Amino acid sequence: MATVTATLDLTDLTDMPDGPLPDRDSINDWSMKSFDDYFTATARHSARTFAQRAAECEATGRWAKEWHRHPEASVLSLLAAAETSAPPEDRPWHAARLDAYVELHGLRGWHRYTDLRGKHSIQINLIRKREDGEHGRHYVHAADHMHGPCRFWVVDRDTHRTVYRSFANGIARQWIEEREAAAT
Repeated sequence: MATVTATLDLTDLTDMPDGPLPDRDSINDWSMKSFDDYFTATARHSARTFAQRAAECEATGRWAKEWHRHPEASVLSLLAAAETSAPPEDRPWHAARLDAYVELHGLRGWHRYTDLRGKHSIQINLIRKREDGEHGRHYVHAADHMHGPCRFWVVDRDTHRTVYRSFANGIARQWIEEREAAAT
């Protein structure tokens, strides 16, 4: 498997993991192997489609979303979709491209995680660039009353972890403002 270097060319898809296209006729008599092969081919095809769209978006801007704050966020979304939909054996190739793209453009505000079912996922929040600093990194989440008196949680968008808890919304927002001011 090839590694992605710092000079990323998204339009070069020559070493992308490839395999047969999904074929429903290959499923025979409820064989588990034939179902697995079909679902792997379907996942690989989806990942390939998202990777091709990311390359096209980078080259022409065709798949770009106008509502993104940074134009690179559209490519990031397509690369994340490619990694998420790829079969496990192809995922490192797509992850390397995503990591290289993020590093090249200095994008923050996303993270990988495994959901409760054990499925690999990527959460994209408010995308920021390196130049934005820490502005927009944290947000306040009002938790349910069953969480006790400290029900206003400050959540980090980059890690999706609670970093501070308070009994008042204003204090939580003040904590965010102080953190952002200290980082600049």
